[in-house]
Formats: sequence, C-alpha cells, structure tokens
Amino acid sequence: MENKLLVGIAHGDVNSVSYELIIKLMLENKLCEVCTPVLFGSSKAAAYHRKALNIEGFALNSIQHPEDANAKRCNVINVTDDAVKVDLGRETRDSDEAAMLALRAALDCLDAGRIDVLAAAPQGCASFQEVGGWVNFLSKRYDRHVMPLYVGEKLKLGFLTAGIPFREIMGCITADAVYDRLALLDSTLKMDFTIRRPRIAVLGLNPYAGDGGYCGEEEKAILAPALEKARNAGIMALGPFSPEALFTGDVFEKFDAVLALYHGQGSALFRALEGYGGAVLFAGLPAVITTTAHGTAYDVVGKGVADDSGLRKAVYTAIDVLRNRKMNAELKANPLKHYTVAANSNETDMNVDQIAGVEKEKEE
Repeated sequence: MENKLLVGIAHGDVNSVSYELIIKLMLENKLCEVCTPVLFGSSKAAAYHRKALNIEGFALNSIQHPEDANAKRCNVINVTDDAVKVDLGRETRDSDEAAMLALRAALDCLDAGRIDVLAAAPQGCASFQEVGGWVNFLSKRYDRHVMPLYVGEKLKLGFLTAGIPFREIMGCITADAVYDRLALLDSTLKMDFTIRRPRIAVLGLNPYAGDGGYCGEEEKAILAPALEKARNAGIMALGPFSPEALFTGDVFEKFDAVLALYHGQGSALFRALEGYGGAVLFAGLPAVITTTAHGTAYDVVGKGVADDSGLRKAVYTAIDVLRNRKMNAELKANPLKHYTVAANSNETDMNVDQIAGVEKEKEE
C-alpha cells in the first residue's frame, strides 16, 4: 500500500474561523484515507473552538514530532504556549504571534522533509506586517520570485503584483515582469497541473484594455511586447483582454489560466466564480505551500457557519501538486520516444488554429 503523505496544516489566527475550518475538515473520514494530517497549533485553542461551536466527537492525537503521527488519526503538534489567549473575532498581537509561530514551525518541518506539503489556514494581515505580506515573506525565506496562483474548479488565476498599495502598481508593470510571470505561470501549469500546452489569457490595465490607445497606452507599450516575447518562447499567451470581454459568457473557459495585473482586478472575478471554495498555491517555490483564497472572516467566528471548502481545496491541491511534480519529473527524466502521427498534422498547427480562433472571438 502506498504511503500516505504527511500534510502539515498551520493553524492560522486562533481568533478567526481557522479552527472551525480545521475541525470541520478533520471530522471528515475521507481525510485520513488520503493523507496523514498534522496540525501545527494548539490543543487548547482547538478545544476552545470545539466547545464554542458545540461540536461533539472531535479529538486530536497529540505528538511531539511529525514522525510520530498516527496515520489513522488527526494529529497535533503544540507549538504555542498553553496560555495562548483566544479572543473570538479580533486580530490581536497574541493571535498574530501564535499564527507566525505555527507557520514557521510548519515551514521548518517542510524544509527538512519531515512533512510533505503544507496547507495554511487563514491568518491576519497584520501578522505579516513586518515582512510585507505572504508573498514577500515566502520570497525572502526561499530567495525566489513567488506568484500567488488562485486555484478553483472553474478558474486558475495568477497575479503580476499582489498585496501592494494601488499607487505602487504602475511601477511594477514592465514588459520584463509580465514576461517573467507568464513564464512562471506556464511552467507551473505544466509541472504542477500536468497541462501540456497551457493557454494563458492576460488582462489589460486600462478600461477596455486600452481601446487601441484611446484609453491608455500601456497595453501597446508594455503588454504587447511581453506577449510577443512569450509567444516567441513557446508560451501560448493571448491578450490583453478587458475583464468584461474575457468573462462574458464562456470565453475564459477557453484558457487554462488567466494572468491579472493586480490583486483587486483578479480576486473579485475569482470570488464571483468560485465563492469560498478556492485555494492559493504559491508558485515558484521548491516546496508545495497552499492556503485558502479567502481571509479570516472575523465577523462569523463562533457561529458555525464558516465554509471549510477553501481549506479542503488547499489541502487537496497541495497533495495533487506534489504528486504531479513527482510524476512529471519522472517523465522528464525518462521521456517516451516521439512519433509523428501524420505528415500534415502537428501540434504547432493545431495551436495556431486555436490561437486564431480565440483572437477572432476577441475581435468580434
């Protein structure tokens, strides 16, 4: 029987809906059938939330190290002080410190190979204040360019910029930056999601994607050269599209992923399509790290109404990505011999037709 993956779960903000999500997820019998969950958090905080939510039949197996995990149980490694204070519905200095303590402990185990993947429950923005947000935190830790990739059932959405003030966005939008993100998104779709020839749509910056220069020049001056460079490198990237054009009807479904230029441009579209069921994969990292595509939801803490589908998606996305990486690495190391199916038919011709078809729809 194949060994189950050790899936680390960082507990996030103890004052948020994180523990409600974790408890609901761990109550599912299916979870321990596909992986061995290891919560980096607090038995005390878990018990507090279980009681507040009036949930019966939930218990955690306390362990000291990931290697001690019981494959048939939901396990917890206590990484916070037993005196951690739970103050439902409020982000506090204590809750931020507890969240970062759990996250760093989980990342240390991930980097050491003691767990296989990490899915993080939501934590407050202020907990990342000193490091500039999730992306900067991970970029500095791993010395890599990191892109948040929102993953849902209908849409995969990458970002050129993320978590920065709007006034700083323009300084980050360059042809080189757009090309680099397209290259990262293309490789991530191939290795992490086994999409052989990804089709990527790029959103424009200005109203109506510039409208031929009438509403702005950035589409012509910045995005067009980046898209051309990407296509010359074998990346099937099209655009720029205005959001209303791409997301009218089923046009976006012709693409495997969309690249947004800033957070607000893409996150609203993603939430409208996916609700609370999306996850975030931090693309560009050697380790597999995910989190929910929604936040801490302090306004519904303790009411028992929090939707745990986002955390579930984060866990299962992490598992799928790791398996895909291993499989694709093996295939790349031992490639199958290529055979030409027909003299007058090849993948390039088909892709050209696909591009022409999408461009025609775009013009119409």
